[in-house]
Amino acid sequence: MVKPWLKVLVVIGSLLILSMASGCALQMVSSFDRQTEQQIMDVAKKVDRLYVQLSELPKEKRTFHFSQSTYLNIEVELSALLMRQKVRELNELTTKQVEITQNLWLQDKKQHQQANSISDFLIKTRKQQYQRLFLAMIRGEQAKQ
Repeated sequence: MVKPWLKVLVVIGSLLILSMASGCALQMVSSFDRQTEQQIMDVAKKVDRLYVQLSELPKEKRTFHFSQSTYLNIEVELSALLMRQKVRELNELTTKQVEITQNLWLQDKKQHQQANSISDFLIKTRKQQYQRLFLAMIRGEQAKQ
């Protein structure tokens, strides 16, 4: 006759072994994607370039028309980055980060268009804001390695 405590021990041991085996295969986030990392860096560089260019101009020459094509190019880049994130499995966090960045970009573009100029304060603030956003996305992607 097998003792009851021995049966319980065998069941607990079996469950422990099964949970460890399945726990190793569980993946909660997408895997690292070097192309995504590079794409984020490329867009970040374009955004930074826009704000550096604007800061070099006198305020009266910082018209929306001067920057319009750059705004559109970055908007297309952000859309492409978003599409790439949406097709990756288990990638909700990065997708949400790109959506937030894209929405902010569209708001900032609209504000520049309506004011037809941009102040030194806004240039500095937006530059720092986008640097934080892109840095968070890059670090998030690198953490997947």
